[in-house]
Amino acid sequence: MNTEKDPYINILRLNKESGYAYKERRMDDWKENYTLYRDRVKVNRLTQRQSVNIPLMKQTIRTLLKDVDDMPVLYFENLNNDKQKEVFQNEYWKRTVEDNRMDLKDIQDKRQVFLTGRSFDQIQIENGKVIFTIQDVDDIFIDRYTDPVDIDTARFLIHTHIFKPLSVLMSNDMYDKEALKKLAEYRKTPEGILHNATSSESLNKKNEKMRDMGLDDVNDPMVGEMIIELSMHLMYYKDADSNHEEQLHLFVEADDMFVIMKKPLEQIIGKTKDDFWQTHFPYNTWADDIDRQDFWTDGVADIVRTPNKILNAWFSQLVENRTLKNLNMNIFNSSLEGFVPQTWEPRAWGMYGIPVPDGKNIGDVFQQLPVADLSDSLDELSYVVGMIEKATGATATQQGAQTERQITLGEVQLALGEAKERIKGMSKFYTPAWKDRGRKFLKLIEAAPEKLDAVKIYKKGLNTDNVFESEIQPSDWMSEAGYDVKVWAQDEKTAQDTQGLEKMNAAVANIPGNIKLMEIFQRKLLEYADLTPDEVNAVIEIEKQKQEAFMQQQQLLGQGAPQPGQPPQGQLGQPQQAPAPVA
Repeated sequence: MNTEKDPYINILRLNKESGYAYKERRMDDWKENYTLYRDRVKVNRLTQRQSVNIPLMKQTIRTLLKDVDDMPVLYFENLNNDKQKEVFQNEYWKRTVEDNRMDLKDIQDKRQVFLTGRSFDQIQIENGKVIFTIQDVDDIFIDRYTDPVDIDTARFLIHTHIFKPLSVLMSNDMYDKEALKKLAEYRKTPEGILHNATSSESLNKKNEKMRDMGLDDVNDPMVGEMIIELSMHLMYYKDADSNHEEQLHLFVEADDMFVIMKKPLEQIIGKTKDDFWQTHFPYNTWADDIDRQDFWTDGVADIVRTPNKILNAWFSQLVENRTLKNLNMNIFNSSLEGFVPQTWEPRAWGMYGIPVPDGKNIGDVFQQLPVADLSDSLDELSYVVGMIEKATGATATQQGAQTERQITLGEVQLALGEAKERIKGMSKFYTPAWKDRGRKFLKLIEAAPEKLDAVKIYKKGLNTDNVFESEIQPSDWMSEAGYDVKVWAQDEKTAQDTQGLEKMNAAVANIPGNIKLMEIFQRKLLEYADLTPDEVNAVIEIEKQKQEAFMQQQQLLGQGAPQPGQPPQGQLGQPQQAPAPVA
């Protein structure tokens, strides 16, 4: 069957080969990083004869994950100043975060950056919901001339190793049914059977990683349907019969042989006022060690990998040495008749006769081979571990280990604080990625609001504990001007809130009687206490009622009312000492 008649298949193959060649140099490193993290090693006859692993890779990454900041905070601000729509938009985002378990995916995302140096996520609408998926870096190929800080500068992005049953593809109206029928017929031919049995080199490398984890049937899973491997090619292309300039198109390629879909990306996702999806990928990426020339940069695991392998080799030799020292090795004079020590049965307190020729001693007949003591290598192991701690910032103190050297509590706190600040510096890299996620989240909704299901939200009423239900849909929060995405890391938000309260406290003390300033100060104070916007409004409303009641009481008693904006003694918002900074 001639498949080369497809006018697109050749350029898709060239892009895939280019993307694979650009990434191939990193794939073996990623595999080693992952297997070391999962406590799997390969033995060999020279350096590592024992299947032992010092969990330095997992220890380092788990320590860093512990101290990296939580998922950033996203807030969508309505540019029309419509606060009701703004509330609905942010409530829908909260529901999306909950449905996608974004707190756990954030950990997956950061761990992947630690292991490979880069991570990808994909956004799409599926079954009436916005879905975020953290994608395996092994599955993404990208243009080598992409700006490492902006994925949307790529000329092409390919998402490979997507496996779907043929029946599912046939039921999807977006795919070319004739091409799928040809593919099914091709699979039945001897050539097609052979093609199905042999995977691409990139898939083989990915499967090797799982095979090392003990999954022996990774290349031949037991399934009852014909499974098709798809590749999604997002690339710039200009239709000959279109008046548009070149824009992103989606080509779906099946088994590296047939193109089963070719459409402009904007036609698939939907159109926005600024034609956003003509020039933007529904993917995001970030790295914590950005390099100007190389998109596929290093990760923390690349620092740990070689020292971990060295430690494993030394520790393997130490284990084998201890085993040999316990069992002992001996030599004997094999020319003596009737002396066959191999036939002796080992037993506790066994007594064995050894023939010793005249004029000889027992050492001439039977000797124990000395086994060198390698215990001094423990100091070298400790040195290598210390070197990695300094390089990665995952110090022993952060891991909860006590140091042998006597140091003061202040020194411990200073060292620990410096290490944590070093790790939290990573937020500079993933916070912009979260802002991009928020922006593409808005554009996805703008492009296809009709594909989203309405959701129910539950809120407590004002001045009551009763819970009220409301059903919202995109028309309830979409506006002409749109939204601005505000994003900040949790540690930065805490620090900014603390500093802001200190400054506002000084302002309130020096500008007494300003009602508006006092209300703003009260709101900031309540937000700092992690109250929700509804809870803040409820508290402020009660404070206003208390102040009005107090002023009326003073007037009835004929006493002077307090200055406007100054609450009674002990009331919320009275300027006090600023809260202490949060560690």
